[in-house]
Amino acid sequence: MGDANARLEAVLQRHCEAFLRRSPEEATGVGFDTGANAGLRARLDDRSLAALARDRENIELALRELRAVPGADLSPRAQQDRDVALYVYETLHRLLGFYGYADINLRPSPYVVSQMNGAYYWLPDFIGARHPIADTADIEAWFARLGALASALDQESERIAHDAAKGIVPPDFVIDRTIAQIKSLRDAAPLGSALIAPALVRMAGIAGPGTGPRAEALFRKVVAPALARQIEALEKVRAQAVSTPGVWRLPEGEAYYASAVEANTTSKIDPHELHRLGLEQCAELTARIDVLLRAQGLDRGSLGARLKALDADPRLRVSDDDAGRERLLDLARGYIAEVTARLGQAFGQATVDPIVVRRIPPAVEGGAPGAFYTEGAKGEPGIYSLNLQHPGEQSLWRLPTLTHHEAVPGHHFQYSVLAHAPALPMFRRIVRFSAYTEGYALYAQQVAAELGVFEGDPFGRIGELQSQLFRSARIVVDTGLHAKRWTREQAVRWMVENAGEPPLATEREVIRYAVYPGQACSFKIGATRIVAAREAARAAMGTRFDVRAFHDLILTSGPMPMAVLEKAVAQWARA
Repeated sequence: MGDANARLEAVLQRHCEAFLRRSPEEATGVGFDTGANAGLRARLDDRSLAALARDRENIELALRELRAVPGADLSPRAQQDRDVALYVYETLHRLLGFYGYADINLRPSPYVVSQMNGAYYWLPDFIGARHPIADTADIEAWFARLGALASALDQESERIAHDAAKGIVPPDFVIDRTIAQIKSLRDAAPLGSALIAPALVRMAGIAGPGTGPRAEALFRKVVAPALARQIEALEKVRAQAVSTPGVWRLPEGEAYYASAVEANTTSKIDPHELHRLGLEQCAELTARIDVLLRAQGLDRGSLGARLKALDADPRLRVSDDDAGRERLLDLARGYIAEVTARLGQAFGQATVDPIVVRRIPPAVEGGAPGAFYTEGAKGEPGIYSLNLQHPGEQSLWRLPTLTHHEAVPGHHFQYSVLAHAPALPMFRRIVRFSAYTEGYALYAQQVAAELGVFEGDPFGRIGELQSQLFRSARIVVDTGLHAKRWTREQAVRWMVENAGEPPLATEREVIRYAVYPGQACSFKIGATRIVAAREAARAAMGTRFDVRAFHDLILTSGPMPMAVLEKAVAQWARA
């Protein structure tokens, strides 16, 4: 068994290091770009068609090597590592056989560039805020990456044209939003942009006074023209675009969607059955919320109308200006502090690493979700970003649970615990699964409620249940768009009426589902299976069950497909 474990460990480590050398951005994220690999810090990922073909060849080779390691000869923990790796490789191999974009997160998009994807969208924050800057060598590497952004953009522009020739064109409303966001980045004052401004602040005291002008000149001469070329590429394919949001209209569209659903949920489930399940969950949660609303005197009208009334309640709104933005940020920080103080009741390992609460950069917030979390680079704090384009949208009864999901005990706490789990091999630290990461964050909202954070706060409790309803409604709408062939307007209307979501936020959400099919289903499917695993263990263990040990198990084990998580919990319960 020892020899087999060592062989598997060596294979996975070799695969992992090879992947990080192909992905300098991931290498920076895990601190691999040091020593002999320091050159990676000056590079960005290769986004070319040739690189895509090489990725599939590398996955095929990795699969052959992994399957040559017999699972029966491994220890239980090594078997888990092998099961996770097999799932990643097999899923990536399937996804890379389609078109568009797929990465280590197994979160595919049929479109290489959209309002939520592409170098212009992801790299400004990475280069501006996450690239390490500790000395002059790091600064020179930063300038190299800033210039390399132009190559990344051009590689994706080539793929836009390549995919369009095969009939793979984003919906017209996606292209329009994407072009507007790229123009915003191109035309904004460079030294005030998310791409450059945060880095210049971190360079202070290390670099000389010429850093700012040098960065601005590089942006204007090299990066801005590449942004203009990408706008031109999108404008060129705009004539082929239609308003239909569902991927069923694309080549092999139904197969693509089924594959995307499986990758995101790590579950084999027919999209039409998934639609039925979402409707069932929505009905159950609606009944629970109705009871709480009636207790607050809100007993007339549809659920959507009553939740809309909460959104309009002056007691639960902030001013639509910078003062309102600051209040939301301050409240979010307070919610993090409050729940952090209670973590010991539900978690054995309760370390919370530093976290920054901030506004989503204005240049991209028009196409961004209401909030998201970004893991910090090695040694840097995590980032909880709120969409404050219209602070009046962020009603106060929704904010606590949003914060619990993205920060603590959700995503940020999840990454904090994993960062302090020394037994995990590098491979297990970098793979991610939406059903696990998003499923756990949704489950964490329930844990926050179980910790008593809503005692004396009925509106906050309504917000927690509505957040669950929202995730169930996401299943209905995502499958509605891509399997039931709903229109964009039909999807928005259903979400507003049945989940009580604000129209503007819902519009952004539905456009998100159009470019990341299946991903919206991962939240509730993952959370439901985590709860089911917990309760199965509780039933099997009786008085031996300790929720703190359960949480430590699923967090320190690292991201996994749901079937692997359930197997691990069942083994723990038996032991």
